[in-house]
Amino acid sequence: MSCFKRFLLISIGFFFLILGIIGVLLPVMPTIPFFIIASICFSGSSNRLHNMLINNRWIGSHVKNFQEHKGLGLREKVFIILFQWIALGVTTIFLVKIMLIRILMIIMALGATIYILSLKTTKE
Repeated sequence: MSCFKRFLLISIGFFFLILGIIGVLLPVMPTIPFFIIASICFSGSSNRLHNMLINNRWIGSHVKNFQEHKGLGLREKVFIILFQWIALGVTTIFLVKIMLIRILMIIMALGATIYILSLKTTKE
């Protein structure tokens, strides 16, 4: 792999890692999808960074289960969907005043909900 491509993948991975960390703090942003994208970037550029991410005690199991196509636990699915819709409701009611943006946010949340429900449900 060229040095530029490796640098680019690591940079993109860190960008999504930072977005994931921000997502932990802000209820409006998703978390796990950003960590999964970071993991994909790191897997193609740095085994050390990829292993660091998938062996993390808080998020590693989620990323690993997703990468191994094992799915999510029922509790995780319920929590993700519930939290997503609560955050969306609060955001659209109190922060977003433009109707088109509200509609786009609802469409994206519907897509995310359908995707989460389509994942295999694992035993916890």
